[in-house]
Formats: sequence, structure tokens, C-alpha cells
Amino acid sequence: MNESTLGRRIQEGRRAAGLSQEALGERLRVSRQAVSKWEADAAIPELENLIAMSRIFGMSIGRLLGVEPEQAEKPGPANQPPEDGGLTEKELAAVEAIAAKYAEEAQRHQRPGWSRQQKAIAAGLAVILVLAAGTLVKGQMHAINRRLNDVQDQVGRIESSVARQVGSLSQQMSNILDEKNHILAASQATVTDFDPDAQTVTLCVTASPKEWTDTTTAVFTAALSDGRQFTAEAQGQNGTFTAEGFVVPMDQAVALSVNLLDGGSARTGVMETLYDCLPECFLLDVWGSYWEYNWLNGDIWFNGLRLNISNNTAIPLNLEAVELYLFRNQETEPEWSSPVPEAAKLWRESGSLQMYIRYLAQIRPKVNDTIVAAARITDDHGQSFWQVLNVCMNINGKLYSDQFSSADLDWQPGQAVDSMWAS
Repeated sequence: MNESTLGRRIQEGRRAAGLSQEALGERLRVSRQAVSKWEADAAIPELENLIAMSRIFGMSIGRLLGVEPEQAEKPGPANQPPEDGGLTEKELAAVEAIAAKYAEEAQRHQRPGWSRQQKAIAAGLAVILVLAAGTLVKGQMHAINRRLNDVQDQVGRIESSVARQVGSLSQQMSNILDEKNHILAASQATVTDFDPDAQTVTLCVTASPKEWTDTTTAVFTAALSDGRQFTAEAQGQNGTFTAEGFVVPMDQAVALSVNLLDGGSARTGVMETLYDCLPECFLLDVWGSYWEYNWLNGDIWFNGLRLNISNNTAIPLNLEAVELYLFRNQETEPEWSSPVPEAAKLWRESGSLQMYIRYLAQIRPKVNDTIVAAARITDDHGQSFWQVLNVCMNINGKLYSDQFSSADLDWQPGQAVDSMWAS
């Protein structure tokens, strides 16, 4: 059974009265958002709004607050608000009982670690609530609420100030301990090469400890996400230890550390974790499509090819070859293909490729045929992947086409291409 909270009772009372959140807010002169927060137990209504809602819902304030059992309300003069807008005798009795109960609970459940000032503030809250019961009769509810809010704000400011001071001291202590316990003055790790067949990466790692001697030696450790560990002995020179050609398997996370050995003592320094050691991180960036194509006499003529290729990885990766293909529907054998020898030549000259050339290709699609124009890119590490350039479709004798600017690394000949017209 769900616990009945104040927010739930407000929601049930509003619905029983046939009111929307906006309608209840209008009657209380508050926003719909305020009512929504009350019902979600994200905020507590002020005393005057609680009393007003108890009248609107036809229930006692004690029942609304959940401090007295549910029972049918007895309509009558005693439940009608006085002409001066104050509390009825029944409402006054309920508020006094609630305030007394709050004072008793506050006294019983004070936190053992509270300071004298916090205890005094808590006691003050209870006293103010007791006094509120008598003062509300004279129509001074706003003043009481302001006093309550002032005290609550004071409590909040004290707790916030204490929390900030404790947090600041904790952070300072943590920084001091980290600085004291960290044995390295500097460290660095880079990927220098990779082997797609062996699924390995080659690292160059360096570390400079804060303290070292001529007899200090170092061993680097690479920990993979599956728990496997690989080590490499380091070469030391003038307090800097380096391991070049450190080969480890490709992984989504490679955590590096260094063990410093000096005589019978050993110290471990934590280094960075590399997150870019998966196969898809070592591919050339490709952008391109046929920007000129014509639909003449039932044939598609592809002629203007724009192709940009670059290496944005941290390792030397070069373009080896580009080949163009036209596939019909989801066939694996192309209808047309041609190498682009100019691509590799331009790459060797500048280390990147930006070309706009006229490469004529012709194909006649049947009704409802889908034609995929694609390029296969091969690099000097033996990797090949596909760049979809265009997808064209003959729909009842009319040509529809989509252009693709970036590589779909998952696409292979024989697969459907997700485009606007083809599926």
C-alpha cells in the first residue's frame, strides 16, 4: 500500500472537489506549478493555503495534514470561516494540536550532533508554531509565515556554510594527500602504430618520478578491461624512463601505470588511461558523393565525383587505393567498377586528398530498382571499408536520389542502405 503523503492528500482532495491544478491555483492565488509541486511533495504549502484547501475540500486541516483519522465531515456553522477571515474553533484546535505535536517531536528527535545554535533554532521553530495557533485567529498568518521562513533560512544558511567549510577542508586534504602520494612529476602515453590483423596497438610511454637514483629501474604495466596485464621494461636516462614499442592488445580502455624499483623498495605511479585503442579509431576520414548525375533516356549518368580523405588519427596512416562501384538492388557483384589511381598519387604528394573529377559511369535501372554508388577505401595497413556515395531509385519512371557525405562503416555490398527512397 502506498504511503499517504501530504501531496497525495492534496491531489485526492482536489480531484474530489472536481478542480484542476490551475483552477485550485486560481482560488488560492498561486500558480499551477506551485500546486503541482505540493502534490509531488516537492514543496510544502504555507499555513494559510493549507487552511484554505481544507475548506475547499470540505475536510479538517488535521485530516489534510494526516494527523487525525479519516471520517466524514459534519457540515455546520462550526465549519464555516468567521466573517473576519480567521480560524474556526475546530481549525484553531487542530492547529494548536499540530503545533504541540511538532514541538514534542522536535524535542524528541533532535540530532545528537547538532550545535547549541542549531538546537536553539529548532526549539525556536517549535515555539513559533505554538504561538502561530493563537496569532492566526487575529489574521496574522502572513507574518507568522515570514517568521518561519526567516528561521528556516537561517538554519539553511548555517548548514550551507558548515557544508562549504567541511567540503573545502576535505578537498584541500584530498589534494594534499594526492600530491604527497603521487610519485610522478610527469608521464605521457601515445599510440605510435597498430596491427589490424593481430588486433594490437604499439605504445610509447614515458614517466619522470619526483625522486630517483642512479640505481632506480622502472617497469610499465598496461591493464585491460578484462583484467589482463602486460608489462614492458623501461630505459632510464636522467630521471626519465621510457618504453618504446610497447605492444598490447586493442581494448576499449588501457590503464597504464609504472613500478619504480630501487634496491628492495618498490613504488607504483598511476598514469593515464587510453580510450582510443579500438579498430574503428584507426580509420581514414572520408567525405564524398557524386554531385553531378543525370537521368537521360532511361539511364543514370554519374559524372562529377567529389572526394575528400584525411588522416585524423595520431599515427601515420596513408591512403593506398580508391575504387568506385555501382551496385543494383542488394546484389554483391557490381554492375560497374573502376579504380581511381589519381587518388593515391595526390595523397603521396600532400598527405591528404581533395579532388573533384569527372568519372563517367552509366547504368539503366528498371522500375523500382535501387542503384548504390559506393567507393572502397584501402589504407597502407591493409584495412578496407566502404563509403556510400549516392542511392538512386527508379519509381515509376522518375528518378529519386539521396547523397551521403560520410562513411557508413557497417555497410557491405549486398546490404540495404537506409535512405529516404530505398530500404
